[in-house]
Amino acid sequence: MEVHNINSSPYDANAYLIVAPAPVLVDVGMNASYLLDRISAIMEPTDIETIILTHGHYDHWGAVEEVSSATGADIVIHARDAHMLTDRMVSAAAMFNGEAASFIPERLLHENDTIDLGDGSGLEVIHTPGHTPGCICLYHAPTRSLFSGDTVFQGGGFGRTDLAGGDHRWLLDSLERLTRMNVDVLYPGHGEVTADNAAGQIRMSLQLARTYM
Repeated sequence: MEVHNINSSPYDANAYLIVAPAPVLVDVGMNASYLLDRISAIMEPTDIETIILTHGHYDHWGAVEEVSSATGADIVIHARDAHMLTDRMVSAAAMFNGEAASFIPERLLHENDTIDLGDGSGLEVIHTPGHTPGCICLYHAPTRSLFSGDTVFQGGGFGRTDLAGGDHRWLLDSLERLTRMNVDVLYPGHGEVTADNAAGQIRMSLQLARTYM
């Protein structure tokens, strides 16, 4: 699996371009022109089939309408976060001087759904509420890779729960669940990708969350 991490600034979310027979974008950030330029240097943007939003916060989807229009890709999000898109306060769009979304996702995701990569493998949807009610991680079993959105970060980090819809009890449950998975590579929603004892870093996140939440 070929993965490119695209990020336009320290304030923006990571966008992950997965180059496969059925290419996928995991989150898009807020800078459409930068993202599309980077994608164009790697592959034809119109070949992208699906844009997966890991949750409903604006820093992860602010550019999605422009990117979807340019690529023709379907937009998908977990069913429990779809309502966030149309509320600029709940989605935190107001924090970034953004507006509520005017699009409707083509598909609503649920636990155990799979996004096909066209090569016999796929991204399994893992529902990990806590940061938001419909926060998800995506697991690629052949490479033991976890796209973790804002649920868990490298270095023991974990998602905040003080925004609308956040719940620290749900987040603790979600982190505990992730510690039971075989993860070799962690692709977080912010910060650096890590393959340095990724599973141990997730366990550290759970320990720190239990301590400080």
